[in-house]
Amino acid sequence: MALRETDPRVIGGYRLEDRLGTGGMGVVYRARSASGRQVAVKVIRPELAENAAFRARFRQEVAAARRVSGAFTASVVDADADAEAPWLATVFIAAPTLSDRVEEQGPLSVAQLRWLAAGLAEALRDIHRVGLVHRDLKPGNVLLADDGPRVIDFGIARALDAAPLTTTGSIVGTPPFMAPEQFRRGAVGPATDVFAVGSVLVYAATGRGPFDGEGVHAMGFRVVFEDPDLRGLPVELRPLVTACLAKEPARRPTVERLLAWATGEAEPPAEVPAEPDRPVVATVPDTPYPEVAGPPVPLPPLPPLPASRRPARRRTALVLGAAVVAAAAVALTVVLNGPGRPGEDAGAANGDTGAAGSPVGSGQPAACGPLGRVQIGGDGLQEDVMDRWIVDYMKICPGAELAHDSLSAGTGFQQFLSGWPDLAFTDVPLTPRQAGDSARRCVGGRAVQLPLSVLPIAVVYRLAGVDALVLDAATLAQIFDGRITLWNDAKIARLNPQTVLPAARITVLRPSNDSSTTLTFTQYLATAAPDDWAHPPARSWPIRGGQPAPAGDLAREVTGTDGAISFVPAGDARQLRTARLATGAPAPVAVDADSPGRAAGAARIVGSGADLALDVDFTTRVEGAYPIIQIGYALVCDRGNVADALRALRPFVVYAVGGDGQRSAAALGYGTLPPALAQKVRAAVQALA
Repeated sequence: MALRETDPRVIGGYRLEDRLGTGGMGVVYRARSASGRQVAVKVIRPELAENAAFRARFRQEVAAARRVSGAFTASVVDADADAEAPWLATVFIAAPTLSDRVEEQGPLSVAQLRWLAAGLAEALRDIHRVGLVHRDLKPGNVLLADDGPRVIDFGIARALDAAPLTTTGSIVGTPPFMAPEQFRRGAVGPATDVFAVGSVLVYAATGRGPFDGEGVHAMGFRVVFEDPDLRGLPVELRPLVTACLAKEPARRPTVERLLAWATGEAEPPAEVPAEPDRPVVATVPDTPYPEVAGPPVPLPPLPPLPASRRPARRRTALVLGAAVVAAAAVALTVVLNGPGRPGEDAGAANGDTGAAGSPVGSGQPAACGPLGRVQIGGDGLQEDVMDRWIVDYMKICPGAELAHDSLSAGTGFQQFLSGWPDLAFTDVPLTPRQAGDSARRCVGGRAVQLPLSVLPIAVVYRLAGVDALVLDAATLAQIFDGRITLWNDAKIARLNPQTVLPAARITVLRPSNDSSTTLTFTQYLATAAPDDWAHPPARSWPIRGGQPAPAGDLAREVTGTDGAISFVPAGDARQLRTARLATGAPAPVAVDADSPGRAAGAARIVGSGADLALDVDFTTRVEGAYPIIQIGYALVCDRGNVADALRALRPFVVYAVGGDGQRSAAALGYGTLPPALAQKVRAAVQALA
């Protein structure tokens, strides 16, 4: 992802190049040292930086993390805990995460699973040797490098214990991959990481976690009291994984035993003997909840889940205590603080109303609705606008807490399916199979897609002496297919009769990595120019040729290459020339704030009920409609939602599609939703059950 205007350009002498993601602690950037070596730089969030206790703990954890060898991890190479914005730099590893690998290519083979287990054991052995506990091992924190798996983000998360956002009884972790002792007492030790290895291996083998559930409550219940779901796990791995997932920490294998089992040097026994001397580190005040051994012991009662959201598997006499769930939620629980009011919105001309029915934009502010902490998942090109909306909305509604974590395991849909986010966003519509799978999360219902944003993909170029250029789908298809190689080709000249085109060679720059930008652009070519583009739409570039570069670097590469042409999200194209598109409308169409929305208005709604999934018409001839667009969706359940979370989310969605939210989107290079579609979104979100 390209740097934003508000991002720094240099941190600690490292030149920032692009964003890698955002998370609970801050923003991660790809950067280069003075000698050109790539590093990953994590810059801490301002509210954490203001807390002296956090800085002290952060300093200690960085010092400890420096002692990890780095052979099986992304080791810390530099840090400054005393900077105005504290930061740390780790070795940059150009490798996909396990979550990306499974999402794109499916589960791992038995041999690959053993390779993964051995690599995780080696990494944890190094981490534990220096007195650190990872505490948040998950698919998004495992990189699949060519020379073996690497574990990232180890140890540093413990600094969050000193942060004000970590309230009494809360801990750091990702619910689908947490251990029973984290849910029960917030206690962690080496065995906690071993439990996470078992969960990660199940995910790698099946594409889902062993304790997936319909929200944090259900997942915590399953982790503490129920057997793991090992369906689809190869029989060869069952003894190893079962031992890792033992409820009692002392009955899990050490990392040394785990390594021996994974490499075949020893076979796991049917039952692992207890190791009573293994340490457990308490990271929150030790509350007197008994360990689970034999029949469960009653805990303080939890307010009952709605009947449709109770776990459907084996019933037990217990429910999780409220304090247990407070620990489990990892500050993801919804804490209602009472009503508030946002600022005024300019959407009333569209018939916009707030969550409480008050008109938006005609001098009457919309109700903020119930305020509380709501977890938002997802990743992709819609991440920038979602971050902006979250920040702006919390300024308007000071009691609201909307937390976005794009570094958690999996894509937006995978995160949504796991149950922990109340809303997930995605820039790729659900496939029919995913829509069917969503019933696992949405008890008694299914996932619906609510359009929130429109992102145009701009065709950018650099050509000396040419300030304006018109292209069409057929010409673009032949350029990117390598059949038009000179800028003064007759087909380009015919579209630009008043322009003197140089006899310069065209340099095609295209993404080297998978991206939704590539998918959208190839959908446009395959649909609008089927006779000239014979390749199916895909996230990866479908043919040889062209000059590859990471998607986030393309705008910079075009800037430095005369004769270059490429395609990038419109927000990355601000300093570049963008081509107008000849679509068959009376005049060629440029990318501006309105033209993408006109194309979205021409799209056909293919969902039913509250589902507003769109079939974009890349061949539209609507006047002023820019056709190369990507729709950003919010994923929510049409029924089976947690009532408090839904009440808090409704006003946020109404804000996002209203005038203020869409103006914020336009400032980042997005288009604006057409009024009729925005009204449908408002009606749909109010109809959710």
